[in-house]
Amino acid sequence: MKKNEQNKLIGSYAEALYKVSESSGVADEVLSSAESMYNELKQDARVAEYLSSPMWNNEAKRNALIAIASDKRLPQPLVGLFNTLAVNGRSGLLIEVLDKFKYVYYSHKNITPVKVKTAIELSETQKHNLIAAMEKYTSGKVVVDYAVCPDILGGMLVECGSKQIDDTIRGKLNRLELLMKGTL
Repeated sequence: MKKNEQNKLIGSYAEALYKVSESSGVADEVLSSAESMYNELKQDARVAEYLSSPMWNNEAKRNALIAIASDKRLPQPLVGLFNTLAVNGRSGLLIEVLDKFKYVYYSHKNITPVKVKTAIELSETQKHNLIAAMEKYTSGKVVVDYAVCPDILGGMLVECGSKQIDDTIRGKLNRLELLMKGTL
């Protein structure tokens, strides 16, 4: 399957999950559970390999996913997603569907995801001020994903949609280097 077709398929599953979750009144709970499952699956590559492996039949994958859902007491729309993916031979797309669901949810709820990288952990006050500034900038609600990246040396890198604000020391040094070489 081509990557473009796969992305459309992932988007379709994520959109369907949102519609079922919203109509059931459990969209917030599904988002929380989907994010938790996504993080767990990303940490354990063996599960992702198992779900993508053609060596295991769809029924075995379905049973494994349903057991996980039962053990974690996941909301019914996620159980339905697991079942549908397995029956359709698409269990290997689970991680991508869970990730895409988050962005479908944000889109329907008019929430802007923001990624922030800093050299050191921000204080709670700094995080609160950053969220307030980003909500003013976007004229709406934001969800901020923080990451500590010591290699930026200092400052902050903010990604909001297609915009990027690079106020890092590393970025400033790179721009200075380009300026000194006469390429800027």
